[in-house]
Amino acid sequence: MKKTIFTLFSLLGTAFAEHVTVLGVNDMHANIDGMPQLATFVKQERQNAPGLLLMAAGDSRTGNPYVDNGNRPGIPIVTLMNHVGFDLSTFGNHEFDSGAAALRDYINAAEFDFVCANIFTTDTQGIDVKPYKIFERNGVRIGVLGLVQVGETGIPDAHPDQCKGLKFASPFETAAYYKHLRSFCDVLIVLTHLGFEDDVKLAQMFPEADAIIGGHSHTRVNGGYIMNGVLITQAENKLKYVTRLTFDVEDGKVVSKKAELLPLKDLPADVATIELVEKTKSLPFFKRQLTTVKRGITSRESLGCMMADAISARAVSDIAIVNRGGVRLEDFPAGPLTVADVYRLDPFGNAIIRATLTGKELIDLIESIPQADHYGAPCVSGMTYKCVKPSAELKPMRVTEALLADGTPIDPEARYTVAYNSYIASVAPAKPADAGIAIDSDGAECLIRFLEKKAEVDYEGVSRVDTTIED
Repeated sequence: MKKTIFTLFSLLGTAFAEHVTVLGVNDMHANIDGMPQLATFVKQERQNAPGLLLMAAGDSRTGNPYVDNGNRPGIPIVTLMNHVGFDLSTFGNHEFDSGAAALRDYINAAEFDFVCANIFTTDTQGIDVKPYKIFERNGVRIGVLGLVQVGETGIPDAHPDQCKGLKFASPFETAAYYKHLRSFCDVLIVLTHLGFEDDVKLAQMFPEADAIIGGHSHTRVNGGYIMNGVLITQAENKLKYVTRLTFDVEDGKVVSKKAELLPLKDLPADVATIELVEKTKSLPFFKRQLTTVKRGITSRESLGCMMADAISARAVSDIAIVNRGGVRLEDFPAGPLTVADVYRLDPFGNAIIRATLTGKELIDLIESIPQADHYGAPCVSGMTYKCVKPSAELKPMRVTEALLADGTPIDPEARYTVAYNSYIASVAPAKPADAGIAIDSDGAECLIRFLEKKAEVDYEGVSRVDTTIED
């Protein structure tokens, strides 16, 4: 009899378990063309789980000219996120690409909250961001703590000028102050923009969390990754996938949890969302064809060489440098190249600096850029070089040979006019004696002016850097 009663109560406990569903995306990078499929998926999911939560782990903007370079930078992606029904977001490093005032407008346009515990703002900035938020669904309390990555410079990976007036703390030190959230929540999620490796590190020191929905490293985590009992997820980027997390909660505790990585590309597109996307893309300015690409360009460096040539032509410099992280496309097909394509390639609006450097200062600058940019050897115009890059990311690159375009060795004592963007000027550890002056163009405008004068361009296979990777 006692056994029968015990079994009955066990079955009743299982029957009354609550099921919590959370959808996570990250690093959308303004891929508005993926929004109609996401809208379809979310509608389908909400039919089965009306109380589900939809969250974004940062870098929702930067990557599409219609979002980044219109009259209100970033706002079009927020408008679409409102339409789809997002419940929460944290910041990625690219949320800061247009400065504090634009960030305020971005937040104010959202019909959902932003959470980020390691950013500190002033009352006068009007930036309303909470460290965490607690939702309630069917009596289950779901707490979400937000964290953004902070680099060695003390700010996220963004242009320092765009982070002026904002203060940041270590996400790891900050997380330690919020362990008490466990006592207020039945489910505790950390919504991060740190990168997968740092999410693993966070899980090791923050076992109070049930799950981490991460971003920044564009990692495809299929089925979730368990570290220290914490379920870590990430859904690559640009709305290729969405992660569905499900939690079963009994008596205020998560008794089971799982993550599923689900593709979006083959889903039918939601018609109302398509109409909103097309409205966003309707500005005729972006549709103007500048030139024709003769052969498809298949490498990031070749695109970077084209950008460097454009900067050199505009700045009338001997040499131009483009950090490889500033080249935002991996390739480009043969055919028309429009103004919109230029802004896809260079969405940042960084000013171009023209300075006079000695040959030694030039080499020092080139060697130091990968330490801050993390994308490898810079692209150049007006020169070629050979370098050795240690496989360890933060170790400095060494230039072993540097020649002018005509094959003349670069003289350490000679002086050269060099053009590069203000991001390089701000973050590269090497600081030439001449800080230079800004010309009246940013990188995208340089490229527009350069390309519109050419009937066609052919940069396929163009390479000016020979890199050797060593252990």
